[in-house]
Amino acid sequence: MKKIFTLLIALLLCSCARSYSEDIRKPAVEGAFYPADKDVLAKEVDGFLANAKKDDIKGKIIALIAPHAGYEYSGQIAAHSFKQLEGTNFKKIIIISPSHYVGFDGMSVYNKGAFETPLGLVGVDQELANKIIQKNKRFVFYPEAHQKEHAIEVEIPFLQRIYKDKDFKIVPIAMGNPESEDITILSDALYDVMDKDTLLIISVDLSHYYPYDTAVKLDTNSTSAIERLDAQKMLEDINSHNSEIDAPIAVLGMIMLANRYNAKAKIIKYANSGDVTGDKSRVVGYSSIVVYIPDDLQKKGDMIMKDEYLSKEEKAKLLEIAKFSIIEAVTGKRQFFPNVTEERLKENCGAFVTIKENNQLRGCIGYIQAVKPLYETIKDVAKSAAVNDYRFNPVGQDELGKLELEISVLTPLKKINDISEIEVGKHGLVMKKGFNSGLLLPQVATEYGWDRDTFLQETCRKAGLSQDAWKDKSTEIYTFSAEVFGENE
Repeated sequence: MKKIFTLLIALLLCSCARSYSEDIRKPAVEGAFYPADKDVLAKEVDGFLANAKKDDIKGKIIALIAPHAGYEYSGQIAAHSFKQLEGTNFKKIIIISPSHYVGFDGMSVYNKGAFETPLGLVGVDQELANKIIQKNKRFVFYPEAHQKEHAIEVEIPFLQRIYKDKDFKIVPIAMGNPESEDITILSDALYDVMDKDTLLIISVDLSHYYPYDTAVKLDTNSTSAIERLDAQKMLEDINSHNSEIDAPIAVLGMIMLANRYNAKAKIIKYANSGDVTGDKSRVVGYSSIVVYIPDDLQKKGDMIMKDEYLSKEEKAKLLEIAKFSIIEAVTGKRQFFPNVTEERLKENCGAFVTIKENNQLRGCIGYIQAVKPLYETIKDVAKSAAVNDYRFNPVGQDELGKLELEISVLTPLKKINDISEIEVGKHGLVMKKGFNSGLLLPQVATEYGWDRDTFLQETCRKAGLSQDAWKDKSTEIYTFSAEVFGENE
């Protein structure tokens, strides 16, 4: 009887082991991108970390950018990113990479088991992974995207050595065929799930296979836009082929996320394969970048605009910038803009400029997301409101003296699940369904005397949807607040 009991226990253990092993993502590039031997790998990673510098980051780290080539090429650069984690204790680490081997629609979130390297197993945070998947239909689990993918795998040994005595889990995400809406979808999802115990790692290389000097120019454009957290500039450079980076949607999503925290970014190290091998004919660029929230700041999404957010002088300067930008756009004559020294005006922030003539709307355009410093945003959208609002003819020179300007400075969008969260007069609305979206500023509901239901209906109409589309579960509703001021104040 004892032998039978022992045999049953053994069979049960074997069965459990087989079941668990099916959920383990085995190494795909050990012995190629990094050493397959446990001791050799540990020694090599420790050596990279020992030779990396730890910057004096005065704030809380929320994200890193690290390269993912073979360790002989980019391992030392990657180590500069991971070195910044010394003394931290993140328990949940989201790692986002391109998909090098498989094409698919959406973003594949790995949500089971563990990843294995020669240094051991790292568990997947299934709860966090599933939360992300539930955020939007663009998040999927496509196992084939992860089977051979090296870009996530090569980052894990660095985490294992940095956190060798600590417990942490990962959420691997591979980016599929990109759609422009994925930038906001990714940023919103990350913003909803990240907390003080969560770190974001973007695993990307820069330009590929250009001569050394060309690569440096392209990579400088990429890294400088990231350091300024300027999503608009990065997008423009990518579209004009003045910048090249793996998984640009992931990087842009990270920038949008960082701006919602009023974070800052710092380049720790840049190099390319030519600096390592000496062959500068066809190189690949690598960068180590850290993103952090300065100690004296808080999560911007938790802030509510107050009357004193902008001073009287700051408002006057923004109105002056808007006025000069409109004149320049309409006349074609260069204007000399006021010098901006105020730190608040240099913070990335969304804003709209509304133009009226004889108390009638003449143009209104803005940036919903915080993609540029506030004063630059005002300059851009004032020009667009004057000459690019498709609902109106461009403003003529004879109208310049008749225009009334109004500026709305926005807080970040907040997705809501209950319309009772909407406060008419305080909140603006954004309605999204599929490829349709529309926005109405807070003051619109006040000006027309709308109640909450009417405000929802009119925002749906603005989005090109039926007036009751807000009741559809697939429709996403966002609120925001705004500080509104004009020339007549």
